[in-house]
Amino acid sequence: MTKLRTLTLVAALSFASVAMANADGTVTGAWKLSIGTNDAPCTLTFTADAVGSAGPAAPSSDCQNGLAVITHWKSVGPTLQLYSGNDELVAWLKPKGDAYAGSRISDGRQLALNR
Repeated sequence: MTKLRTLTLVAALSFASVAMANADGTVTGAWKLSIGTNDAPCTLTFTADAVGSAGPAAPSSDCQNGLAVITHWKSVGPTLQLYSGNDELVAWLKPKGDAYAGSRISDGRQLALNR
């Protein structure tokens, strides 16, 4: 039974390590963030902290419609959370292929995050 527990623990840690490395590699860098389908996208750049599952987010000067308040991000499982400077949740996004899609908390408008 001890061997089974050890094997299960090793497998779980391996999957967690892969997930964290994957999240850091896919989230960091420049992304195009848009509201709905008709708004022109703006650039949102993510940088990872030491852990790699969170960090600062820098919106470009053309981020309007409430998107300029985004200052940091956090990866929670497969989802991506965007926060304002006063730690209010701005948006919750789920992976959709190589992109993320979700909605803004304040008004429910759809957001898309693409490379």
